[in-house]
Amino acid sequence: MEIKTVSKKRKLLPGLDMTREEFIARVRKAEEGPFYTLEEGFEMMRQWREQRKKH
Repeated sequence: MEIKTVSKKRKLLPGLDMTREEFIARVRKAEEGPFYTLEEGFEMMRQWREQRKKH
């Protein structure tokens, strides 16, 4: 039986292979937006559902 070891530096979360710095960079990019109100989100979902029904 072979045991595989993974560097703690590369293993932030199970199944997520990136460094802590890479993870933080992605979070900061996501924080830039865009952000929508709840009503805008519902409207976008409604439009998406209508488009899906047409195809």
